[in-house]
Amino acid sequence: GSSLFHAGITDLIGEKMVRVTGKSERNIILATLIVSCLLSSVCSNIGVMTAMAPLVTAMCIAAGVGPSKALLALLFGAQFGGFVTLVGVGSNATANSVMSDLGITPFGFFSITPFGIGVCILGTLYFTFIGRKMIPDTGYVPEFAKTEKKPLDKKKAAISVVTLLCVLVVIAASPDNMPMHVAAVIGALVIVGTKCMSVQEAIRAIDWNCMLLVGSLTAISTGFKNSGAGDAVTEMILKILGDDPSPFMVTTVIFFAACGLTQFMSNTASAALLCPIGIAISQQLGADPKAVLMAIAVAASCAFASPVGTPPNTLVLGPGGYKFMDYVKCGTGLVVVAFVVSLVVIPIVWPFFPAN
Repeated sequence: GSSLFHAGITDLIGEKMVRVTGKSERNIILATLIVSCLLSSVCSNIGVMTAMAPLVTAMCIAAGVGPSKALLALLFGAQFGGFVTLVGVGSNATANSVMSDLGITPFGFFSITPFGIGVCILGTLYFTFIGRKMIPDTGYVPEFAKTEKKPLDKKKAAISVVTLLCVLVVIAASPDNMPMHVAAVIGALVIVGTKCMSVQEAIRAIDWNCMLLVGSLTAISTGFKNSGAGDAVTEMILKILGDDPSPFMVTTVIFFAACGLTQFMSNTASAALLCPIGIAISQQLGADPKAVLMAIAVAASCAFASPVGTPPNTLVLGPGGYKFMDYVKCGTGLVVVAFVVSLVVIPIVWPFFPAN
């Protein structure tokens, strides 16, 4: 990301993007949400954020707007788009794995698409017109953008863009012999080795506070899981549901239990913990297990209200200059949006108690 600024290409791209959006913060946020939703429907959310963060920052700088809110819009848009296909979020794959192990026909690639489209539309509208007003413009500029404005160097720009695209392709393909972090380090070495940036400039571009925060919060998440807190939640679910719950009650309790856990645990861990319980609940109630598991899979990826629940949230915490409560303020509304979409879509596409 920083190499794009050092090559001078982000200034050029930012100015061209501002011609489309104007200098309105609302328009910039809306455009960011739409593009990130579209890209993350076919790419990983980490990849979308890697590719888009420098461009969104450059667009904000060119418009004279603080980039902090737009970076949060980029984060949420990347998460919304992940709901469009089954492979977009890890909790879906976890639910499918549990279903396969138990002999239940897994979800199809586009099974979650009706929900994903609803979340993309309503989530984008909510954050653009309501959510962004609940958080401050911190005035924080990411470390990778803190460089002197430099003239366009076509050679360096070409190397930076090609390197970034190659890293993104590897992240999207996720080959077993080339993990994401290895591809990123190789890309960084190419940038330094071709003298697009010096070693000192590369080191200054890294947000070390963010790196330490990610590691620390990962430990907290693991501790939350290992402490037995998740098991206590599942026991509470069974008590709340009782013997003859309505589809509304099943959706509500399952959704908020999974959603609550995923604010402090990874989405795959939350889904892995609750999916077996979901199967047991569906068997006990005579409900379709697909409906219960879809509610769990969807809710387990709604880590909007905490910087701890998923790595992309934490990655924006430092560059955006936000606090924990900022996520709670604007993310809680997004959780409600996802819940409303679930209440409408799940009973229609996957009825809890299908007619015989």
